[in-house]
Amino acid sequence: MFKNKFCRFTGTALLAATIMISTASAVSANDTTIDNWRYRPLVEWPAVPKAAIDTNAVTILGEAVIPQEQMVSYIRSVNDEPKINCTLEELVAAYYSEAAIEGVRGDIALCQALKETGFFRYGNDVKPNQNNYCGLGAVGHGAPGYSFLTPQRGVRAHIQHLLAYATQELPKQALVDPRYEILVTKYPDYHGTATYWPDLNGKWAVPGTHYGQDIITLWREAQKPDYEDSVLEAARQVARKNGQDYLAHETVAQLAKKQGGYEEALREYDMVLKLKPAHLSARLSRGDIFREWGKDNLALKEYDQVLAVEPANSQALLGKAQILQFAGEIKAAQKCYTQVLKHDPDNTLALYNHGSLLALQHKYKAAMKDLARAQELLPDNKIIAEAYNMTEAQLKK
Repeated sequence: MFKNKFCRFTGTALLAATIMISTASAVSANDTTIDNWRYRPLVEWPAVPKAAIDTNAVTILGEAVIPQEQMVSYIRSVNDEPKINCTLEELVAAYYSEAAIEGVRGDIALCQALKETGFFRYGNDVKPNQNNYCGLGAVGHGAPGYSFLTPQRGVRAHIQHLLAYATQELPKQALVDPRYEILVTKYPDYHGTATYWPDLNGKWAVPGTHYGQDIITLWREAQKPDYEDSVLEAARQVARKNGQDYLAHETVAQLAKKQGGYEEALREYDMVLKLKPAHLSARLSRGDIFREWGKDNLALKEYDQVLAVEPANSQALLGKAQILQFAGEIKAAQKCYTQVLKHDPDNTLALYNHGSLLALQHKYKAAMKDLARAQELLPDNKIIAEAYNMTEAQLKK
């Protein structure tokens, strides 16, 4: 198994950035052509240094990144007897489904509920039977706030209230948040002005100096790998219990793949495709596993099946291009990168790899165009900068 996505093969095809190769039989001073370089396809860029990132600048709108089973495990690790009117699995699923419909990050919205309810222990003005998970209407001095008939309805009200802060677009589902119109009409300066969770400070919570930051802290704690083994086992139990639920099997596959359990992941993806043959993401994941394993023919088969349905699928094209490039099929790899750039002209991986292949063919001027755009998009990336500089040097000769 290959856990390092940057290192997949040995020998002359070194996985290094666009660099000059030094050997024992040194190249003469006059022989400095591009033929003495080795280009590599990249599958992902190194992460931006943590110090350069505002770790609290996490948007309210977006997709959840923590698997539902991991959130269940995290909550139970803090409070194994949550005071809620449904199972914990059902409540977590409600947050993820309701949030996904509205484009809100369901995992972080759930962390907001954890902060508001003390991990569903309650103890303040709001009571468990109210299904009010974010303190709607609980303005202090004993005011209990609103009550909702079902947990699902309470979750929807929470998500819709977040939506009122994050965007001026109307909710996609029937309005159940009793304070939505109040916020829109009485607090227009708040409506649609909260891009990041800390933007709720002093608005959702008063004074709430660290309100949003506290929510993000909980979210980051829930992502810690300490929960991975227990989460995977919990996911397996769910899949065994709900054998015909393709999503349950997909969750197991994703978690197993993350931990390097490729055999189990493939078995689970097989089950996903048996239950839902047209599920392209399962085929893409199978292709990626086979590629990392070095089973190129099987990977290409998966990618080609995806591309037969979605000819512009970037993940399949990039995966296929990497295999072809490693195999020395430069023209075929280049064609894949060209297709990616046709639909996604600012895809930095395709720009870099496409430019590298052009340089390898001595097409330096065309290569510079790709590498210059890649450098413009990622100005601090040393790999792109080095490739750009060395290709520019060839142009000047």
